Amino acid sequence: MSQRRLPVYFLLDCSESMIGDSIAAVQKGVELLLRQLRSDPNALELAYVSFITFNSTAQQIIPLSELTEVQPPKLQVRPGTALGAAFKLLHECISREVKKTTSERKGDYRPIVFLLTDGQPTDNWQGVKTAISRLANPRIAMMYAIGCGDDVDFEVLHDACDAVFKLDDMSPEKLQKLFIWLSASVQSASAAVGGSETIGGIDLGKKPPEVEVVNRGSQPHYSGPPRQVFLKMYCSSKGRPYLVRYRMNPEYERYTPVAAHPLEATSEKSSEFQIPPINSSMILGMASCPYCNNPSGVVCTCGCIMCMSPTSTEDMRCPQCRVKFTLDDCGSGGDFTVDQSAG
Repeated sequence: MSQRRLPVYFLLDCSESMIGDSIAAVQKGVELLLRQLRSDPNALELAYVSFITFNSTAQQIIPLSELTEVQPPKLQVRPGTALGAAFKLLHECISREVKKTTSERKGDYRPIVFLLTDGQPTDNWQGVKTAISRLANPRIAMMYAIGCGDDVDFEVLHDACDAVFKLDDMSPEKLQKLFIWLSASVQSASAAVGGSETIGGIDLGKKPPEVEVVNRGSQPHYSGPPRQVFLKMYCSSKGRPYLVRYRMNPEYERYTPVAAHPLEATSEKSSEFQIPPINSSMILGMASCPYCNNPSGVVCTCGCIMCMSPTSTEDMRCPQCRVKFTLDDCGSGGDFTVDQSAG
């Protein structure tokens, strides 16, 4: 008779808003979690884990596997927060990978799902609702969500999950405590199996104080302008992409730059995510290019935003359309719109 397994799925938000310290801290957190689970005899025997990441699409980067076979996945950011696609893929993976109880055998224990996200879905709303309905009617797993920061739609998470939690920010220290807690929860669940048909997935007794329980309706609905925007830019000398994060500055009622992060080459365009363009009058200041430290920017007629040196007298060539132009060709300015990245 084959061993009943405890399936544990991790859904990790790898959207561009996670770029920088956040995705690096999540990467270290996953590595810590796997080390701790491998050190626990009950988890090592019963827990099988899978990792699903989502950004512009959702991908199962590690299928349901025993702990000894799992290496920490390499997390990569892309634009978009395709939460509906992640839920749809999760349903497909559970249906395919989790053994069901039959008249001849007992199947796997009820799966546990941990979702970590820092933003609102960017995929079609009806698709998100349909994906949630498949997971909840009937509920095929115990699902727990951790929303990080102030840009999360907690009501969407409540529709899909048994319990929802909030982490105020994604500092490396807080994320480390979060992953220690998640690993402790899996260890507790593994130890509690003991022939039970169903088991709990969250060990509230070990919840770090930085993690807050979120009840339905307790988080006020935010109806103002987005708290942050993202612009995808290119280095004018190296042609490489980078992402500039802006946050709403209440003092100026404009978006001011927070940081610029190098990006791996991506083919996604902002139009794929139905993110409206933003007027240049709402952007106050630039972040220096992370490749060449140019402190300013310019927009090509094709819409490409690139860094520039304010003292340069040389012609420039757009990294996207390859058209050559001078700064005089750009005119004296005035308000115009630029495409946003999906974050």
